[in-house]
Amino acid sequence: MSALVIGGLLLFAGLVAFALRGFSQTPAGKGSVGGAAVLLVLIGVGVLIFASAVNVAEDETGLVIKTLGSDLPAGQIIALKGEKGPQADVLGPGWHFGYWPWSYEVRKVDTVLVPEGQLGIVTAQDGRTLSTGDVYAPAWKSADDMLNARKFLESPDSRRGPQLTILTPGRYRFNPALFSVQMKPVTFVSAGEVGVVKANAGTTYDGSDKTSVNGVDIVPPGHRGIWNKPLLPGAYNLHPDAFQVIKVRTTQRVYTYQHVERGPSTAARGNQPARNEPGWDDSVRVRSKDGFTFPVEVRLSLSVTAENAAYMVALLGDPDRIVKDEQEGEELEVLEARLILPTVRAALRNVAETLGALEFVATRSRVETTTTRMIDEQFKEHKLKFEGAFIGAIGLDATDAGKQLLQTQTDREVALNQKQTFQQQEQTEQTRKQFIRAREEADQQKQLVEAEFAVRTASERARAQVESAKGEAETIRITSQAKKESYELLAAAIGSQGVTLLESLKLVSEGKIKITPEVLVQSGGDGSATDALAATLLRGAQTAETAKPAGK
Repeated sequence: MSALVIGGLLLFAGLVAFALRGFSQTPAGKGSVGGAAVLLVLIGVGVLIFASAVNVAEDETGLVIKTLGSDLPAGQIIALKGEKGPQADVLGPGWHFGYWPWSYEVRKVDTVLVPEGQLGIVTAQDGRTLSTGDVYAPAWKSADDMLNARKFLESPDSRRGPQLTILTPGRYRFNPALFSVQMKPVTFVSAGEVGVVKANAGTTYDGSDKTSVNGVDIVPPGHRGIWNKPLLPGAYNLHPDAFQVIKVRTTQRVYTYQHVERGPSTAARGNQPARNEPGWDDSVRVRSKDGFTFPVEVRLSLSVTAENAAYMVALLGDPDRIVKDEQEGEELEVLEARLILPTVRAALRNVAETLGALEFVATRSRVETTTTRMIDEQFKEHKLKFEGAFIGAIGLDATDAGKQLLQTQTDREVALNQKQTFQQQEQTEQTRKQFIRAREEADQQKQLVEAEFAVRTASERARAQVESAKGEAETIRITSQAKKESYELLAAAIGSQGVTLLESLKLVSEGKIKITPEVLVQSGGDGSATDALAATLLRGAQTAETAKPAGK
């Protein structure tokens, strides 16, 4: 039995007892009956008052629903003036009286806890209609002001629908008939990436620095469109629906297009291998000027810078979203499928169509340089930081025609090498002959030089002798002339006979004329010729001995 029924019965009993007090014959009886009646009435009133009381706990909210009263205006859900239906004001913790069961229904609901790492996304069920073109209600300065139902509904800025104001971690008490809250995670931007904000709320930007890519505006933060300044690594309390954050990797991106040899186990299964696993082949197939088709392996290195991330999002949406490549039917990133791979294919094929197959293979470094330049020109238009294209294996031998072409080239090279070898041998022999001839000529030249030198020496010696003879003759002539002049002067002085006598005496004095015998031969008196001859011979022998050189 409810407290309301009990209280009513007690109140009725008290009134009945008070009415029966008049039938008592004694004053004492009347007093007893009256006291009991008053007590019953008080207890009944107390029970009735208790029946209208509501106790709300600390972690609860009391939603008041009025069951009696005038109807709400059309389109209105929350009552502000006591109409029937959910009331704007809610009950906080504690006891609340006067909510008679026949007039009110009080529903107790738990308060809302927004945990760490989460955000509360608020939706209002009542309020003015959103303005045309708006998806979210304007932001409030304070979440507490927004959650005050009466203040919210009486404000001219209140709008029903998704609210731009979010609830950060904490516990909140609000009118559950007016607001609903959905939990969503905080936006985290990790290291090695940036967050590009695509704002679905905010004012329209008409500044001169606004740019548009694919019909999408790139605007300063706070306006509707793609913000030109990305979010750096960190945590952000942003409405995830109103401000969609697209994460773009800023680290180096390497794209490799190659043929991976299929192992025995994979080949036996015969299934399509995963990318870059054995059996996978995504090398770029090109066609040369002379009609040969063959695969080319290539690796690219590039990156998306933070300042150009907004442009990339405007161009491609989420560049790291996985889509299916229309040409190959494989799953790739949007950036790779729509920009990287088509550019690489076009560049390699454009280079290949200008070269013969063998020339393409032989000039790989030039092909790599030309391909890098062509790709870089395209990537610069799309604000990609390109580091280079690196050509790997060129599979000209992937087809029978290519193998035959390579074999022809090999045979030609072998023949050419043999020819060059023979020419080199011939050249070596010619060089050896020239060396021998040069050596012989050098020897002959040496002899010729020696002969020429001897001739020159003899000629110079003869010339010297001639000059010496000329000098000696000139000396004799001058001396003779001097003597002649001297004799002429002397003859003039003493006469010619005197000169003759004087010269004779000079010769005698010099010992050139001997007037005294050198050998005196004496004998016993007979003076024989034999003695004289013996003395003369003895003197000649002494003279010869004296004339011998020293040491002989």
